[in-house]
Amino acid sequence: MKRISEVLRSVSLKGFKKTGTLKDDIERFCEFHESKAEAPEKVGLRLMLGEPMTVYQLTDSVCRKILSVRIENLPDEYPQFLKNPFLIESKPGKYLFDDITTIGGYINDEGIFVIIAYGDINSLVLKEENPFNGIRLDKINFYTNDDNSKAHENKAKNILPFITVLSLMLEAERSPVLIDDGNKKTRKRNRGQSKNSGGADWIEHRIYLDALYSSKNEYTNHAPMDKHGKIKRDVFIQGFLRNQPYGPKHSLRKWIYVEGFESSRWSYDDNRKITLDIKGTQS
Repeated sequence: MKRISEVLRSVSLKGFKKTGTLKDDIERFCEFHESKAEAPEKVGLRLMLGEPMTVYQLTDSVCRKILSVRIENLPDEYPQFLKNPFLIESKPGKYLFDDITTIGGYINDEGIFVIIAYGDINSLVLKEENPFNGIRLDKINFYTNDDNSKAHENKAKNILPFITVLSLMLEAERSPVLIDDGNKKTRKRNRGQSKNSGGADWIEHRIYLDALYSSKNEYTNHAPMDKHGKIKRDVFIQGFLRNQPYGPKHSLRKWIYVEGFESSRWSYDDNRKITLDIKGTQS
């Protein structure tokens, strides 16, 4: 079974002249290839990716890191990575999360942010007019006419946080998430596949985790008890993103990644005794 990136790059844009209006180009492209089978948003993704088409492949460690970083509010502007059409995918035989292997997206002519996520047996098409306005993630309600997307609402809710955290990690200071251009062997294979398939020229970038950070999530849990019956527990604070003010009068902001660290807290044991006073109030 071909990967989504392979399917997309098998569709060449050579010989097709864009008008600059995406809606018209989608209609013309379908006529040009004598096919209307694909959803217009998917055709739009291929057109927006252009040639050479760029694909970003995430390692397993990056996917785990992204899933461990939480944000409650979206940024108040598009992260740099999401301002341009993008296509990210997992390594062959792996997943970004759940059963999602590939996510692509772009901003259309109407300013609508279009996201297409591909799973093992289905794809989800999500649309929202600029969700990056500082609101809480749980307030986002992507507009879609796609019944399949509505049927997988819970999975769809994880897509925007995933690509947002990835994008912020790519631009944040101190971030362990890095991009390379792929090794020589990978580039040679890519050129060979494009040549043999007669498809689009393409560029592959690998997104990986800096090895210096790979072992920092290891921690132990010691539990000494104090005289009041509380236990001192070692806890690990997951890495997080901070939108830190800087510059003149702190008028500017930049994203900084804070690596996870060990801390401790005092708490009662799960099996502590609970007593009731005469009024039935817990003490």
